[in-house]
Amino acid sequence: MKIRKTKKKKNEIHAKSLGKHRSRSKPQDMALSQVEHYLTYHVRQLLPHVLSKRSSKHVAYVFSLLSAVSSGFIVMISLYSDSWEKQLHYSAWQINMIASLANLGMYLTPPILGFLADTHGPITLSALGIIGFIPSYSYVAYIFNHPALSNDHTFHLILMSFTVMGVSTSSLYFSALITCAKLYPDKRTLSISLPTTCYGLSSFLGSQLLNLPFFWSTNGDSTFLNLGRVFNTFACVYAVVGLLAWIATSTVSMFKHAAMSQQESCRNGNEDMDQNENDPLIAVEPVQERLAQKQFFKDPVALFVGISMILSLGPSEMFLANMGSLTKLLVGENAVLSSRLLSVYAVLNTVTRLSSGFITDFLATRDISPKWILISLLSLSLMAQFLITNFSLSTTVVSPLKILLIGAMMGTVYGGLFTAYPVIILAMWGDKLFGTAYGSMMIAPAIGSVVSCMAYADIFDSKCVTEDTNATSCIAPVFEITSAQLIICILVTVVVLRRH
Repeated sequence: MKIRKTKKKKNEIHAKSLGKHRSRSKPQDMALSQVEHYLTYHVRQLLPHVLSKRSSKHVAYVFSLLSAVSSGFIVMISLYSDSWEKQLHYSAWQINMIASLANLGMYLTPPILGFLADTHGPITLSALGIIGFIPSYSYVAYIFNHPALSNDHTFHLILMSFTVMGVSTSSLYFSALITCAKLYPDKRTLSISLPTTCYGLSSFLGSQLLNLPFFWSTNGDSTFLNLGRVFNTFACVYAVVGLLAWIATSTVSMFKHAAMSQQESCRNGNEDMDQNENDPLIAVEPVQERLAQKQFFKDPVALFVGISMILSLGPSEMFLANMGSLTKLLVGENAVLSSRLLSVYAVLNTVTRLSSGFITDFLATRDISPKWILISLLSLSLMAQFLITNFSLSTTVVSPLKILLIGAMMGTVYGGLFTAYPVIILAMWGDKLFGTAYGSMMIAPAIGSVVSCMAYADIFDSKCVTEDTNATSCIAPVFEITSAQLIICILVTVVVLRRH
């Protein structure tokens, strides 16, 4: 009997010891998923021997900004149409199909990408981005350099390539944005404003790069952009950027793993863990993360924030896509004015993305919510819609200065909204859920853009494309609709964010 009791006691002690061992090891294993562990292992092992923690953080941040700058080259797709027509004899329908599928890849995948980033770290997104960019750009460059291979089959593969590029664009940009948000969650300028500004600069810097003589070729009397050289250059750029993004995103995983190990060490020693409030990289166990993700999707506030984004970003996307036809309708044929309008829009867009972060940080020091920035931007957008409606109903000729004023207002709104919404989402759901939350919300620009642009196209084609009309009032119903959208948007935003 004694022997049995002794054995039983030994078994209980062994079980407790085994359980204790498992409880010690389990959280450390759970700190990083298997995918994140293997993708970041070599950088996590090497980096502490090369750089201090502080230096690693700074280097990771700079590399993330470089990733953001390079991630938006696909938006220059409008510059490629002339070369595709001359070299591959693509029709307008084919070119628009390429652009549409690229946008589809960009806007419909962020919810999945956000979930992957929160579950397996931003390293998964940077890896997906580079794996997609390099072969896709290499393939479309090869086809452009060998026009004899151009047929229906290769065109379908080009469509697939640009869809992959769209996904890769969101992947690389999203990994950079999430990395910055995890490194500096309490500083809105560093976490949101600067990476979004860098992404906004991407098309401007890319277009300046393509002005170099190296990228231009002549064929008889015509000069065209040599897309073979352009796409091969982009493939090489993304190979370098991929290395930088790997280091940056692995640094986030390194901090996360170190924080989790320290937390578990303190727990096993029965010590009270004194968490440094300035350390943004305290890990959350995956079980808790999954529960938080489920709660987010059940949160009605998330739904209404998404509705707010649809109602506000739709008119902005519509103006950007149709500013040329709108300028021609209100002022007349004026290519110089259209170019100036685009320049004013782009400059204000970029400046606002940068300044919004500084303003948010300044207001935070005075305990003022960023929702007031959002409401101010929505009010400015509503004012712009009212002005365009008034200009279209006016019987006098609209001056170019007024059109440029509208461009400045809408550029400010567009850049500001794409900074204000991420700031609010980060403040409401935290950096641990930022990938899932903001990724899910990125469907909103796609929905808003389609709805508003189709409304514009329907009214423009049915009322403004006639031989005998010079009236600008034909387009007024479009902006009456967008004005109503923004009034509803402001009301929804005020009600939903009243407690935040």
